[in-house]
Amino acid sequence: MKKLFLLLAGVTMMASSAMAQLSLVKEVEKVAGSNDVKELASALDKIQPALTNAETMNNAQTWFAAGKLSFKLFDQLQGMKSVNQSVDDALMTQALNNGFNYMMKALPLDSVKETNKDGSLKLDKSGLPKIKTKYSKEIVQALLGHLDDAGKLADGLRLAEDYAGAAKAYDTFCNLVTSPFAKAQNINYPDSTISEIKFLEGFSYFFAKDYANALPQLTAAKKLGYTENQIDEFVIETLQNLVQERVNAQDFASAYQYLNEAIANDPTNGRIYDVEGRVCEIENEKDVDRAISYYKKAIELNPDFTQAFYDLGRAYCLKAQNIINDNPEMNNAQIKDAVEPIYKEALPLLEKVSTLEPDGENAKQAKRLIEDIDYKKEVLGIK
Repeated sequence: MKKLFLLLAGVTMMASSAMAQLSLVKEVEKVAGSNDVKELASALDKIQPALTNAETMNNAQTWFAAGKLSFKLFDQLQGMKSVNQSVDDALMTQALNNGFNYMMKALPLDSVKETNKDGSLKLDKSGLPKIKTKYSKEIVQALLGHLDDAGKLADGLRLAEDYAGAAKAYDTFCNLVTSPFAKAQNINYPDSTISEIKFLEGFSYFFAKDYANALPQLTAAKKLGYTENQIDEFVIETLQNLVQERVNAQDFASAYQYLNEAIANDPTNGRIYDVEGRVCEIENEKDVDRAISYYKKAIELNPDFTQAFYDLGRAYCLKAQNIINDNPEMNNAQIKDAVEPIYKEALPLLEKVSTLEPDGENAKQAKRLIEDIDYKKEVLGIK
């Protein structure tokens, strides 16, 4: 009997705790009508426990109340700033970000399937479950009402070089303008605008050194037709940095996965094949032929791509050196027969580098390799 009493007491305490949290939500929700910045900020602090409490965190009202408070705080601060009053810009930014995050969290939670008295689902005429909402209309109005603010926030954070913050703000902005509820309100941005937003998001992730998130945004921008601001350079450099991170971690499988996806998205870009060739060399210096095949493909696709000519010429030199290193029993005549045709392949490629980029670093390196080949040819008696 004593054990049963303790169990019931525990249930009562849990119910009491849940009611207390719900009561708190309802209490602070009323503050959203206030114009006092300190009062709004205080209410937001008070509601934070309800956002993580197991009894309230899955309740649409909890997030809706927090979203209303955040947007109202932002609106008040923005109004003060518009008349040249001093405001906390960081607090203003945080309030806007939180407003979007909280409202977006509330929206799916507000879609509840209706049930009959026996607990079964109510169905509409098409046989699908009936959905009821309570806050969704206000949530959508609040989100779309701050749409321009989201874009301005993203631009402001980027210009202030808060690239991580800017990337998240652009992501929020893009998710809003492409959302079904935005389209339902006849908010339709052209692909040219969406592609620019995607580029700016990828650009921001790039400078935040978050290459894994930068690459898909930049790739999406290209697919939508964006061609400005050296986007091709950004895509390749992002890919190189991302692949380098994976190579440094000895995760070659992921490196190749990124490269193969990049090739699928841009199959005529020789620079991607060149990067894959270098990864092959790093993974296994002895398997030079595999790298050579990628460098050849790079040149086939980009006939004036200096880096690929240098890499292919260098790879041939490495192939010849591997033969020399791996066969100490061979005499000079045998080595000559093995490496002479390889040097004949390498030399015109390395000479081409100087033609394409006479003052570049690749040309300097190519010249050193040519000098090394000439020395070895002299030693081996190759004319």
